[in-house]
Amino acid sequence: MKYCIILLTILKTVNEVIGSCNLSLKDDFPSPSPVYVHNGGLLAPNTADGAILLRRSETLQIACPGNKRNIVIGNQTTTLDILNVKCVSSKTFRSSDNAWIGEIKEVKCNAPPWYAAVQTRQKCHGRNSLYNAGYNISGVFHKLYELCFDKGRYTTLYARHDLTPSSYFSQISARPAFIEGDLFGKVRMLQLYKVENQKRRLDDILGKGMHEKYITKTQFLNRGHLAPKADYTLGAEQRASFHYANTAPQWMRGNAGDWAALEEAVRRRVYNLNSTVTLYTGTYGVATLADQTNVQREIYLGLDENNNRVVPVPLYFFKLVYDPTRKTAVVFISINSTYYNQTMLDELSFCDDVCDDNPKYKWLRWRNDGTHSFCCNYQDFAKRINILPKMKVNGLFY
Repeated sequence: MKYCIILLTILKTVNEVIGSCNLSLKDDFPSPSPVYVHNGGLLAPNTADGAILLRRSETLQIACPGNKRNIVIGNQTTTLDILNVKCVSSKTFRSSDNAWIGEIKEVKCNAPPWYAAVQTRQKCHGRNSLYNAGYNISGVFHKLYELCFDKGRYTTLYARHDLTPSSYFSQISARPAFIEGDLFGKVRMLQLYKVENQKRRLDDILGKGMHEKYITKTQFLNRGHLAPKADYTLGAEQRASFHYANTAPQWMRGNAGDWAALEEAVRRRVYNLNSTVTLYTGTYGVATLADQTNVQREIYLGLDENNNRVVPVPLYFFKLVYDPTRKTAVVFISINSTYYNQTMLDELSFCDDVCDDNPKYKWLRWRNDGTHSFCCNYQDFAKRINILPKMKVNGLFY
């Protein structure tokens, strides 16, 4: 009997040491997805196949930040907005007070967690303000991306976030509605993006009936993400990308074509390199369309309460990929129009295309959607579009 007890004790000790919890993004997380904090940061895949592996007794914080957001366990809504749990084994976790034991997918929020874009004291590109977007949990702000926001024109100059190899994997979650926060005054962004408003604006700017030349069922101005949803792994993080300040008006063909191809290619490249990079995704200039007399007119989606033009349709979308370890960078640029002739496109293409016929960039394939896209080295880009913080760059990222 004594030896049996000793054997059981040894087995228990071994199990505690080598036991682990293995979570699948596909099967083991609920909706609405809470925010998961692990080792002081947001939870992310840590295996080559995109799973999340936790050691036995390792702690995970499950949070539902926001007013009237509470933890729901099974069908029971609690008064808690945070639940600390520990890995037991396999899919099983236990709350720190031992009041609950079960699977992570049994714990969700009664409403989607609340995120915000919070103004900092930092300035960017002149006197514009830098905002941090993310979740405030127990007084700790977990930043997902930064925004350099021009509050005079209601437009974002750039978003900055880190892209890790784990970003290649993502939980499948419902597409949420966008929020405005308090950045846009009395302008209602939802109304501005409606196709009927786009038609009215084009008619006001270009002349009566001119919208028929540009707006169709498949070609209209969409909310182009800067820090994209798919760069984030879990549902709550993906939801936090749906802030209007993280968007700019982008023609649909480019949004679903070249730009989508670029985002996918960068995620795949970072995963294959197993390297973390910093992305600056932004906009520059104001796109134009020809009016009734064939004169190019700048396009803005709205007017503020003082009748000032706001929410410009950008001329360029760009994505700068920077490897801070190797000090390498490359900038991908799309001209945000399918309505320019070749002469205009040549004038707007301001650098030697470092990707064109370059075997080092075979990992990127543009989708030939009618949008003109090209690649610049950092120095040529900064000479033309000098809105980003200065960075030391020694060569091309590829």
